[in-house]
Amino acid sequence: MKKSSALICAFIFAFLSSMVFAADNAFPDKKEPRKISEQNPNKEGFDIIVLMDCSGSMKKTDPQSYRKPAARLFISLLGESDRIGIIGFGDSARVLMPLTDNSKKNQERLFSAINKISSKEFSTNITDAVKKGFEELKSSDRKNRILILMSDGKLALGAKEKDDAALAELSKLLPELAKSGIKLYSVAFTEMSDMKLLEDMAKSTGGFSRLAKADKDLHVIFASIFEKIKSPDTIPLEGDTFEIDKDINEAILLISKKPGTSTTVIDPSKGKHTPAKYGKNMQWYESKAFDMITVKEPAQGKWKVKLSTKEGNKVFVITNLSLKSSFDKGFVYKGDLVKIDAWLEREGGTLAEKDFLGQVLFFAEVSTPDGKSMRLDLMDDGSSGGKSGDDKQGDGRYSAGFEVNNIGEYSIKIVSEGKTFKREKVIQFKAAEPPAQKADKASDQKSPAKKGGAKKIDSSWKSVLIKFGIINLSLLGVIGIILLARKIIIKSKTKAKKKGNKK
Repeated sequence: MKKSSALICAFIFAFLSSMVFAADNAFPDKKEPRKISEQNPNKEGFDIIVLMDCSGSMKKTDPQSYRKPAARLFISLLGESDRIGIIGFGDSARVLMPLTDNSKKNQERLFSAINKISSKEFSTNITDAVKKGFEELKSSDRKNRILILMSDGKLALGAKEKDDAALAELSKLLPELAKSGIKLYSVAFTEMSDMKLLEDMAKSTGGFSRLAKADKDLHVIFASIFEKIKSPDTIPLEGDTFEIDKDINEAILLISKKPGTSTTVIDPSKGKHTPAKYGKNMQWYESKAFDMITVKEPAQGKWKVKLSTKEGNKVFVITNLSLKSSFDKGFVYKGDLVKIDAWLEREGGTLAEKDFLGQVLFFAEVSTPDGKSMRLDLMDDGSSGGKSGDDKQGDGRYSAGFEVNNIGEYSIKIVSEGKTFKREKVIQFKAAEPPAQKADKASDQKSPAKKGGAKKIDSSWKSVLIKFGIINLSLLGVIGIILLARKIIIKSKTKAKKKGNKK
């Protein structure tokens, strides 16, 4: 009897333990999942897949294949900590180069993959391109992951049923991209393309969208995407002159040109440099539409460039004195209040010394879709209480705000100018009409505590009800076991009593 009672108690204990374990595991949200950033805290750089259109229509829209040198320019501007993959798409998508380190030894392989891009495919399977790019980036554990999609046409597979199915699949893919933290940047190549689709794709993933009206503009578009992604420092090219100061370690000149013309660069000592003959500290990449000239440890002073066109010229610099801004939106809505901030960094630290900053101007030049421009003086006075201007006085961060009144493309040039240096940063974004439900959402957002509280209450009540159900089931199980045990004990007692009577 004692043995059987002990076994029953042990069984009850084991059953209750299993129920407690089940109750705890019914709430996986209690266990914090390991985040990618925690698993790989030292992961730096970007993982970027370039999706390039190979459809037959590219023969008309890009007869000179300018998209190839433009893509090579983009890769050359990126750093060695970045990884690049190339996918060509037409009737289907094909991986021409998987994610590859952008090292000097690998760049020729990447360029060779770009050279395989053709203009022979019959259809334009954008969905398959995005799907393949997503598959490539899924294996990446980096925070910064981007798809760059360029197309001159519409999603067209030759039959309406196929088109509808592909669009439906694409509409499911985009939220998955956004959820995974992957941004899609789109280039609508000429106005023949489905600009709305390409823009909506970028908007839904937090990316950026641009229109290249002509093939010769592609390198400018890729340079603007590089600026959007990497936010590099630039120095102004005033007319045909730019000035190198003591804090600049490297300068990269992107010079647009008319076909048939040649670029000449003149250094501060009046020395002339051409594609045929240039300094030992220079690298020169020449194409029909642009030249990219890299100058390591450039001489201080005024430099000159012989220009054949004033559009699309840039001087990117690597410098110890860097201009920073936190604004990185690709899309905003009409009526939004945009806050622009800027600060200077030296060796990773924000400069806040009053004596130094007292000699420096911070301002922004805003170009609006209607062709107008306005100047905003950025201040570090804490006067706007963090709403549209400066948050805190004297912290070395300068701010100003403006309201978006027009739909279309905006360009903001942020400038920091001292006696011995000048730094610029160009930021571009698009303004769209606000969705109909935005007003309702805005009113909901006015009481985030209540909204968040409601979610927490719903979640907590759900937890309580589940736990209550598990505990009730556990109790019913225990009661059942006790009744069964009691029945067994009574039965055994009855048998024992009968045996005793027989004796």
